[in-house]
Amino acid sequence: MKKNRNDGIFDYVIHALFFTLYGMVKYIHAPLGYLLRLVFVLPFIKTLHFIRIGEGVTLYYPYRLKVGKYITMNEFVFISAYGTVSIGDNVRIGTGTTIISSDHIIKDKEQPIKDQGLIGAPVIIEKNVWIGSNVTILKGVTIGADSIIAAGAVITKDVPKAAIVGGVPAKIIRYRE
Repeated sequence: MKKNRNDGIFDYVIHALFFTLYGMVKYIHAPLGYLLRLVFVLPFIKTLHFIRIGEGVTLYYPYRLKVGKYITMNEFVFISAYGTVSIGDNVRIGTGTTIISSDHIIKDKEQPIKDQGLIGAPVIIEKNVWIGSNVTILKGVTIGADSIIAAGAVITKDVPKAAIVGGVPAKIIRYRE
């Protein structure tokens, strides 16, 4: 998904509104914080069911984020859904995890990278996935159902169904039985 000029204005207005409202409740402690974050996120996320959003969770492009049922986003999760992020039912996302569905365009060496725009690719996390703490998931990745991602892993390629992966970059350790 390549950025076009109209996206910039829309993104700016939605971001300003979202960050103003969500910023008021981002760091309120549980249990009241869980409820308030859910209420403030509801109008912005594409699809949303009951989820628990921990303290300090940051969401960029929340209107490009699809979230299933019974999701947990623990403290200080960062999700940038520029290229869309889809999270299936019963997914647990560990503290400090980063999910990024875009990257900078870097084709023109004469032009500053910041001026070349972004290119997006969907991140898909299927149902019943456990993502450990401080995991990084990069654009264009699909994580298969019933998988486990070890703490600190960097996911650069698709993860098969029921795989347990870990490392930098992540590799298959074994499969769940």
